[in-house]
Amino acid sequence: MGEQDLPLKIQYLKLKRINELNKKLKEELVRERITASNACLSIIDYATSHEDYALPEIWGYPAPGSNPHRANAQKIHKSARTGSSSDNGCCVIV
Repeated sequence: MGEQDLPLKIQYLKLKRINELNKKLKEELVRERITASNACLSIIDYATSHEDYALPEIWGYPAPGSNPHRANAQKIHKSARTGSSSDNGCCVIV
C-alpha cells in the first residue's frame, strides 16, 4: 500500500457514509405520516371509546372480579411462589 491509496480509501469511506445517509433519508421519506390534528383526534377517539379504570373519576371502578389485569397478576404471582411456569406472562420478578 502506498501513499496514493490513502486518498482513495478516504473517498471510499466518504462515499459509503453518504450512501448510508441517503438510504436512511429514503426510508424516512417512505414512512407514513399524518398531521398533528389527525393524530390528536385519533388519541381523543381512543381515549373516549376505551374504558381506563386508572381514571375512576371518568369511568368509575370495575365490577369485582372483572379486572383482567388483576387476574393475570394473581396467576403470575401464584406460579412464582410454586415455581411453575405460566403461559400468561413472559417473566417473573422475584
